[in-house]
Amino acid sequence: MSPLRRLILAIAILVGVFFVGTVGYMTIEEDPAPSFSDAAYMTAITLSTVGFGEMWKLSPAGRLWTLGIIAFGIGTVYFAFTALVTLFISGELREARGRKKLDETIAKMSNHVILCGYGRMGTLTVTDLRDRGMPVVVVELDKGREPDLLKAGVPYLMGDATEEDLLIRAGLKRATALVAILPHDADNVFITLTAHTLRPDLRVVARAEQPATEKKLKLAGADRVICPQIIGAMRITNLLTRPNVVDFVEMANKGIDLELDEYVIGDGSKLCGVSLKDSIVREKTGATVVAIMHEDGKTLFNPDPETMLRAHDTLIIIGPAGASERFDRLESGW
Repeated sequence: MSPLRRLILAIAILVGVFFVGTVGYMTIEEDPAPSFSDAAYMTAITLSTVGFGEMWKLSPAGRLWTLGIIAFGIGTVYFAFTALVTLFISGELREARGRKKLDETIAKMSNHVILCGYGRMGTLTVTDLRDRGMPVVVVELDKGREPDLLKAGVPYLMGDATEEDLLIRAGLKRATALVAILPHDADNVFITLTAHTLRPDLRVVARAEQPATEKKLKLAGADRVICPQIIGAMRITNLLTRPNVVDFVEMANKGIDLELDEYVIGDGSKLCGVSLKDSIVREKTGATVVAIMHEDGKTLFNPDPETMLRAHDTLIIIGPAGASERFDRLESGW
């Protein structure tokens, strides 16, 4: 039993002894029968052992009752005192305050990513997302990983991510995406289905340990499915057949000398209704638009310069490092 639970139990027992002692005096003492206030006062001074004297002349049965109250009272007070000292020494109060602060932080978060599973893949994913400026809330079942989460300073909840209430506490209603990368495919399918049911518009990325699970995850509502076996096999093949292409893509992903990014044209954007040629994107940012993904799902690769840009189009751009930031500033200086 935790020190906090022990303290609560001790207080409950002490309150119980007080009421039982009061009722006992009123029942045992008959001539004269004490009032409730007198019996309660007698019980209080007996429990506190202050020794003010008897409120009335106690009968032999009353004296025995007083001895019982003293014995139980001293034992209960000692139990409560040791529980209180242990509570402070163990740091449970500090942990409780820290947990409350974490809960308040999560309750204020919005447009964040909920990541279920803080294993090896989860740790790398959280680091990468935070490096890109994306807020993350982790849901993890293994208490052994809590010190790592505390050290990393990541908002987290301990518990089973398949539980609907826990996902809601993690801010499912306010999140922008959910990542399910638990080691068991059945758990990821269940989490995906739960998230899709509560938030049909939420973007869900799920891990499939077995390639056959990919179809089930998509049926459950996953937008993207990651299968480490398939990705690993493809990477090995590409390294053997197209090593320079792999190096090029990795360099673009790291954004050191080259950057590969996407940009969504908003409703009020000044790029709306402008041709790709007249947008002077390349001149202003140094980036090249290699593809345009329309809202209806149609994708134009290597688009024609006369292609008209529309609201909600997603531009896939590639260019020197910092091109995406210059792209964001393009509209302000349009």
